[in-house]
Amino acid sequence: MTRMVRPAAARMVVALGSVAAAPYIALKTYWAFGGRAGLADGFDVVGEFEKNGAPDALVWLERHGMDFTAVLALTAVMLASALVWPWGRRLPRRLLLAPAWAGTLLIPYGLLTAVVALTMNGSHAAPSITQWVVPAGVGAFLGIGTALGIGAWSHLNHHAVTGRRPR
Repeated sequence: MTRMVRPAAARMVVALGSVAAAPYIALKTYWAFGGRAGLADGFDVVGEFEKNGAPDALVWLERHGMDFTAVLALTAVMLASALVWPWGRRLPRRLLLAPAWAGTLLIPYGLLTAVVALTMNGSHAAPSITQWVVPAGVGAFLGIGTALGIGAWSHLNHHAVTGRRPR
């Protein structure tokens, strides 16, 4: 038998995950609008996208003030919210659960990011960001991943407890 995640607790976790993601979303949006705080001297976000072969659509978004990772983070926050609030029960279950479970991979990614940042990556390559930016990313990855995982678990529990056939 699975353990029940109380709806209020799940909503609190999603709220905390959303709060943890806010600095990341704000910072990435600030960079997309041309802000420089937190970037290493001479680092060009759009130029780096182009150099690494990013699709033209992503480069275009970045040039026009929309960082795709900020958009994805906002989408993940909305997905986590849909999993724990009644309005989300009107949406197809698989449409919610598949990306939510995939999004839990942000938890190990966040932990790995923290470990690499703490060990300074062991390389002598010039960093593209300053160290104070790392907590914003780690907080967002861990917060969103946890919110999606708890939200998905809560969504599954709701259907198991109510006996309603999911869409």
